[in-house]
Amino acid sequence: MTAAAEVFTRYGFKKASMQDIADAAMMSRAALYLHFRNKDDLFRSLMDWHHGEALKAAEAVFSSDRPFIFRMENALTNFTMVMMAPAKASAYGLELFEANMLLAADINTATSLRLRELIENAVKTAIAEDEISLSALGLSAEALADLLYVCLDGIKKAPNGLEKLDQRLAALMRLLDTSTRPS
Repeated sequence: MTAAAEVFTRYGFKKASMQDIADAAMMSRAALYLHFRNKDDLFRSLMDWHHGEALKAAEAVFSSDRPFIFRMENALTNFTMVMMAPAKASAYGLELFEANMLLAADINTATSLRLRELIENAVKTAIAEDEISLSALGLSAEALADLLYVCLDGIKKAPNGLEKLDQRLAALMRLLDTSTRPS
């Protein structure tokens, strides 16, 4: 997966070949074809692996015993950095993004649902442990989780999304912290 990620980042999806990937992985092309039917299949597997790594990065922070705002901000930052950094670092970032949307739409959907679930669970845990209160906002845990997920998605897609990620997430977390403090 690491070799495939490096080749796709260097050459883009269209120009990368199975031979390039086999060479980078120090294996024969025939051996690579034993594992993957074609480049599309390999790319889907790479996206599945990559999305899994992003979710693991978020889960690790969500499961820590740090304060709620710290967990939320750092889990969302870690998830986004893992998801976006390779495409942002490549001259072929848009092409890789489009290939991801075309070839791995189901993986993207599953990842989005899982991240939304992790956010909701973190909110519910924080409510149960009296770290936050939603009474002043008039929101349910589900509604707040949905709002946070949609905000993160907007932050990622905004101009300079990765460059301003920390700044924008920190501002969102200040709003969340101020508005959810228990009475």
